[in-house]
Amino acid sequence: MEDSTRKEPFRYVMNQPIECWLEVPPGNAGPGAGKLTEGVLLDLSRSGCKVRTSLNLRFSAGDTPLVIHFRLTGDMLKLTGSVRWGWMFGLGQYQYGIRLDLEPIEETRLLNELELWMHSRQALG
Repeated sequence: MEDSTRKEPFRYVMNQPIECWLEVPPGNAGPGAGKLTEGVLLDLSRSGCKVRTSLNLRFSAGDTPLVIHFRLTGDMLKLTGSVRWGWMFGLGQYQYGIRLDLEPIEETRLLNELELWMHSRQALG
């Protein structure tokens, strides 16, 4: 068996997108600053995620800070990151790739939530 050369953590694809809320932190210029905008979480890893929303961030490379709020199994997670890429996805919808900037305790909590979520999905299937 070959050793894995994978450098990026595994990505969990949400077969049923998970409801989330996106927040551009207050004090930042641009649309949505200081407000929560509904979206859906499409996939997730400990280094980032992909979301779809009606929020048009007028994306410019990597300088849009973002807080994503979502629940997998337990309490609401509130993770900070920045938009890495974005494009229009249909009429009035936008898809963004977000790089998460996690503290070690947040990363541990996220990994625990992902493990519980995966076990709950396997129990259903």
